[in-house]
Amino acid sequence: MEHWHKFVSRYLWIAPHIFLVAVPVAMYVRRLNKTFPLFFFYTLYEICQFLLLFGIYLLAPTHAILYQYVFVVALAGSAALRFGVMQEVFNHVFHDYPRLESFAADAMRWLTGFLLVAAILSAIYSSGSAPDHLLAGVALLDRSVAIIQAGMLLFLFVTARMFGLTSRSFAFGIALGFGLLAATDLAVWALRLSGSNLPLVKFLNLLLTGGFHITVLVWMGYLLAVEKPSNAASYAVPELEQWSGELERSQ
Repeated sequence: MEHWHKFVSRYLWIAPHIFLVAVPVAMYVRRLNKTFPLFFFYTLYEICQFLLLFGIYLLAPTHAILYQYVFVVALAGSAALRFGVMQEVFNHVFHDYPRLESFAADAMRWLTGFLLVAAILSAIYSSGSAPDHLLAGVALLDRSVAIIQAGMLLFLFVTARMFGLTSRSFAFGIALGFGLLAATDLAVWALRLSGSNLPLVKFLNLLLTGGFHITVLVWMGYLLAVEKPSNAASYAVPELEQWSGELERSQ
């Protein structure tokens, strides 16, 4: 049983990042890195983060504190980038509605500031050693991003047709992948509240890495599939133009 868990945990840690290499390569070939530059950078960041942590794990297995510090910093960067990618997807969706795009950008900046303040306060007032302080703040940041991400992506899925975003578009694929990732994070967080016994902790660790594995496969599938071009104007509803006009007149 122990050998089975070790094999699966190693696979779910390593394999998704190997598959992830294909995502920025395919994006570069299809020139999608110019349309979604932040998501392109996010994939490269995740690959580099894995290589760094895996290198520490192999070359310095006794340096647990070093691994923990690097993990905390890397997790904070990943949470910030995921938040940025959400903004990038929404900018892409709202591209034909400049005032709505500006409104969404302003709201995202306020949310970013709020999350950073909350994470810093959590790190300051949490108990334990310095790495535990940092982990508490970053965990709050990551969880908050997952909650907001899940809500925003749910809104995007519900209103996709309204904004001319088809389920075959790569923007929808990015959102779907992050939606699955956010749902997994929130499910794991909820399960952690129910107990902390060793079998449960091992299962939750596999659930997290397994969720990331599925997310990477979703992105690969969308990149390999033939994307059907869509015309946003053909799906747009008159109310959107009205909202954008009202926002423009109010500024």
